[in-house]
Amino acid sequence: MSDAAFVLERLRLQQEKYREMVAVVASQRSVFASLDVDAILALIERKRAILADVDRLEAELAPIKASWTTVRAAFSAEEARAVQEMLDATQQVLQDLVRYEDEGRAMLQQRSPAKSETLDQLMQRSRARGAYGGR
Repeated sequence: MSDAAFVLERLRLQQEKYREMVAVVASQRSVFASLDVDAILALIERKRAILADVDRLEAELAPIKASWTTVRAAFSAEEARAVQEMLDATQQVLQDLVRYEDEGRAMLQQRSPAKSETLDQLMQRSRARGAYGGR
């Protein structure tokens, strides 16, 4: 596999993971509103799993990124264009992700202190049950 093909494939996989994260983050509004602790914890775990996948892909790309100028110079014009298009599309996905995360954060900050305390208490109880094997 050429460097360009390798980079494009990893960037495509990375973009898929970011799109998956956007879907998770977009769904968090209803989860936060429900105060369903198990659903919130599942959401957090799903985000962690996606980020672990992104980290793995980043590690695979690290050697190429370290010599990016040299590697990119070896790409054909078509390969360079395809890589740039993928990077631009990923940038847009990341902007969407940040927007959704900001909306979620704002939503949580607008919650009344009493509801935040309730959520904290529910999460502590859920963690305690989980620590002892209960659900």
